[in-house]
Amino acid sequence: MSLSRTESGPLRERRRPAVPLAAHVLTLLYTVTAAAPFAGSGPVVFAVAVLALGYAALNGPLRRPPLAISAFLVWCAVTVAWSAAPGQTVRGVLVTVATTLSVCSLAAGLSRAQVLRSMARALQVLIVLGWAAYLAVPSIGTEQEAYHSGAWTGLFAQRNTAAFVLAVSTLLFLFLALVPGTGGRRTWLAWAGVALVTILAAESGTGLAVTVVSCALLLAVTMARRWSRAAKHSVLAGLGAVAAAVALNVAATVSLVTGLLGRDDTLTGRTVIWAAVEPFIAARPVLGYGWQALWTPDAIETRVMWATAHFPFPHAHNSYLDALAQTGAVGLVLLVAVFVTVLVRAAGPLLRDDDGAWPAWPAVVSVMLLLYGISEQSFLGYFGFLVVVTAAVVVRPAAREGAAGRDPAAATLS
Repeated sequence: MSLSRTESGPLRERRRPAVPLAAHVLTLLYTVTAAAPFAGSGPVVFAVAVLALGYAALNGPLRRPPLAISAFLVWCAVTVAWSAAPGQTVRGVLVTVATTLSVCSLAAGLSRAQVLRSMARALQVLIVLGWAAYLAVPSIGTEQEAYHSGAWTGLFAQRNTAAFVLAVSTLLFLFLALVPGTGGRRTWLAWAGVALVTILAAESGTGLAVTVVSCALLLAVTMARRWSRAAKHSVLAGLGAVAAAVALNVAATVSLVTGLLGRDDTLTGRTVIWAAVEPFIAARPVLGYGWQALWTPDAIETRVMWATAHFPFPHAHNSYLDALAQTGAVGLVLLVAVFVTVLVRAAGPLLRDDDGAWPAWPAVVSVMLLLYGISEQSFLGYFGFLVVVTAAVVVRPAAREGAAGRDPAAATLS
């Protein structure tokens, strides 16, 4: 009898709710897409995307992505018609659509806290395994090229890829520490510290600069909830101005960033890549060469670009040029529309303070992706694009969260 009373008493009330299987599937999806590219990653990412989509379809109706994202996906599919490598484009479209539908559909049955904790668990796993590889198997966990030899790479193909994922990790862990009911403020702050130290180990100046700026912006936007409406307008206007300046005047932003980082104007050779890519963009400025069609030997255009730069490169090292090369001006405009939609939807609740701190993460992570896109693939990679999709999901008003009532933590977030 005493055991029965114990289980039905306070101890049972304090027991943490079981993590839904959908959250575990979401964690697996984030883990694999964040770790890519790695040897044989294409089939693995596709298999996990199909698994996640199948589970989502079996456990409820598939949810259509937000309109702007849907429009971009449709355009990516249309580019198959003129793709430089049709097979690559078909595979890229299938993976992108499957992962996007999976995130939107699985998140529909979860609270926002559960969605972000799913991503956080994936990033924690990658950081822990990355440090294990760094310490135990240096040939895998460290940079092997002469430039920045020995820098932390973990499970990632290259230190810059690692730094981007770590930047997203730091911002997410900090946000989870700022909102109540997400599993322990000190724990998330500790994880944010670990991620920041790992960026330093990866020796990424760009990653460190963007992370510090983004985290400072997150703190400012979060604290702005207590400010007057006029002050909130000023902060959000500044946020929108930064996003617009980055998206519309990348060249000037590059010069500013290089100056702040104390680097030469070539951004460690990136301008050599941009110079090789730009003539091909000029040849097809509106339509591009097809989603995921470039950056492999299958496309003759890529082989010419590599020959011009005198070395192979995995992407354009600039999300805006990459988007223009793959999807043309139409695709880039649709991508910008996605970011604008997220920022606009976040602005209203932040001004009214009727949704707690929740709109802060999608708004700030969007700015982070736009900033990071100056020198890296950022939102054009599979994981980066899923971060955009997740921001579009999380920015939805709390009143529309059908699953929020099933998560005790979610009830305290607004």
